[in-house]
Amino acid sequence: MANPTITDQDLAKRSLKSIRKISKLHKNNKSSIELAVKEDGTTFQLPVSALDSIETILKNLSEGKNSEIVSENKYLTTQQAADYLDVSRPFIVRLMEAGKLPYKKVGRHRRVLFSELKNYEEKQQQVALGKLKKLTEESQLLNLY
Repeated sequence: MANPTITDQDLAKRSLKSIRKISKLHKNNKSSIELAVKEDGTTFQLPVSALDSIETILKNLSEGKNSEIVSENKYLTTQQAADYLDVSRPFIVRLMEAGKLPYKKVGRHRRVLFSELKNYEEKQQQVALGKLKKLTEESQLLNLY
């Protein structure tokens, strides 16, 4: 797959703003939205739940990155998991062996469910946010902030 062109990136940036606006307006109110293609008048309905995925794709495109949609129940190799989290493959293996990242063995190879990888990522983000909050509170108490 070719990298997005500058034109694609610019269009994705503009589209991302629109999708975020649509998402804010309709996310909690509706289960679907109706979209129309200006050129030929074609209309179609889109599940509101799809907006998050579309937003992620547009964000990646605007940054010059390609996107791939992965099913939550897909098994990834240790290298694919490492690429997703932007860490080394040995780090992923250590997480698995320490019991911090559930996996299954296929022959000699380890595989991790994408949903488990996302759960791990979300937990790590929560830990990081908690530590950042604590650090901010401490710096305020010391009048450093």
